[in-house]
Amino acid sequence: MRSRKFTQRKEPLTYDSYEQLFVEFSDRVERMLLRLVGCVLVLLIFSQLLLQVAPLRSIMTRVDPLEGDPYVQHSQKQQR
Repeated sequence: MRSRKFTQRKEPLTYDSYEQLFVEFSDRVERMLLRLVGCVLVLLIFSQLLLQVAPLRSIMTRVDPLEGDPYVQHSQKQQR
């Protein structure tokens, strides 16, 4: 990404030059937003994968220990 130094212009902004500046700016913002969305998506998938591990799930969430007996343990108690 190239950086643009904003200095005083000698010539006034015309419609074409303003449009070109806007297109360059919007392209940079669009790339940044796409990267941000990609990072958030990767973090979401990673956190969901971590929640699949039972010991980590009990550490990561406050609700999991409050949910009562897991279904597997409940069905094993009834078979005894």
